[in-house]
Amino acid sequence: MATTNVEQALELARAEARMLSDQLRQARADIHRLGILDQNRALVCAAVSGAIGIVCGVGIGLTLRKR
Repeated sequence: MATTNVEQALELARAEARMLSDQLRQARADIHRLGILDQNRALVCAAVSGAIGIVCGVGIGLTLRKR
């Protein structure tokens, strides 16, 4: 009788360890995905600000050239 309780407790502990491992794996995937999204957002912002800078530079250059 005691061995079945020990076996049941061991099986329960294994199931809990699998569940916690799955949760940890999911959390790592979520963190990775959020990091990738932040990097993509930063790249888009850099590209947009660079394009605005180029347009402003060309506009200022053309304005000064006409004078």
